[in-house]
Amino acid sequence: MYRKFFGLKKRPFILSPDPEFLYLSRVHDLALTHLEYGIIHNVGFLALTGDVGAGKTTLLKYLFEKVKDSLDIAMVFNTNLDPTSFLEMLTREFELNPSSRNKTDLFDALTDHFINEYSKGNRCVVIVDEAQNLPTETFEELRMLSNLEMGSDFLLQIILVGQPQLRERLSDYSLSQLAQRISVHFHLTPLPLNEVGAYISHRLKVAGYSGSDPLFLNDAIDTIGRLSRGIPRVINSICDACMTYAFADDLKQVSAEVVERVIKDNELLVAFIEDKTQQQKGAPSPKVTGKQDSVEMSNLRDLLAKVLGRLESLEMRMNMLETGEKDKLVGVLQAMLARERERAQDLEQKVIALGYKYKELQKKLSDYDSEKLEEQERRKNSKFWEVFGGKK
Repeated sequence: MYRKFFGLKKRPFILSPDPEFLYLSRVHDLALTHLEYGIIHNVGFLALTGDVGAGKTTLLKYLFEKVKDSLDIAMVFNTNLDPTSFLEMLTREFELNPSSRNKTDLFDALTDHFINEYSKGNRCVVIVDEAQNLPTETFEELRMLSNLEMGSDFLLQIILVGQPQLRERLSDYSLSQLAQRISVHFHLTPLPLNEVGAYISHRLKVAGYSGSDPLFLNDAIDTIGRLSRGIPRVINSICDACMTYAFADDLKQVSAEVVERVIKDNELLVAFIEDKTQQQKGAPSPKVTGKQDSVEMSNLRDLLAKVLGRLESLEMRMNMLETGEKDKLVGVLQAMLARERERAQDLEQKVIALGYKYKELQKKLSDYDSEKLEEQERRKNSKFWEVFGGKK
């Protein structure tokens, strides 16, 4: 909608992970270095953790675009699987035909494939997204797969990707043997606030912006950095909305005033920012009478995060499948994925709106309780003076 107005080739602040837009901040560059080290030196286990929207998927897509010709990659994004179902999914991802769905036959088919690829000079990689949700027994199956070696070389590399809860899972005693095998582990933190401006400029440049004046003024960048706390996905959401507002008002630059108007008008974004800020500060949840409702809201948010994470993982897998003979299939899958992403984002917006209204109801209930307590106090005082005055 605003591309021609600002002289852009494409939208600079799309939410889906696109390696072309990767901005290598100090933190992201360090994460990439760790991952490249693990891939080059063929370590058995790697782990990458970070909050939702921190850029994990974009980083991995960028990395595997560089090395995809020498790797056979399987992406697992459905992690609520028992060991047998997990092995079965791996055989599908590697396009194998095991003799049966028996666990032993599945394991043998994978082993034969890994050995065959190794003999050709190729390496196999399994990426497990949302790994924090893996059952303990499936983690153990992963550990068994990691035992496959040829001399001093691992036949399989395993990359665990997940939210911060994955670090908690790996620190549990039941997974100590697996955790000890993780040679590379990096936690992806949000962008430092002093790099938010460079991040915005980078995406605009990749999208084709060539104006002599900065599109986002310094006061706008400071406001966006403060509100987003450096999370790339939130920065993208705010910037995209700001450019839409600027286009509508025929403005060639985005100021802090435009950003504040976007935040004021967008209740969903405000609710999201407030909710994330409370989580970051560790603020206690407001006192409510319906604890079950609060738990269900939290569970629904977690479910949405998983859905969006799996959609991003599916996009990564599709990108790896983009070869000449599969262009038509990929086109169909991309259209389906776009529809699913729209549905997921629509559902996410409804949940955030519901949470925002829920907070308003909580505040009204709290105000009502306060008024009720004040009324009771007035009645007690009145009764006291009636009795006191009568005795006098």
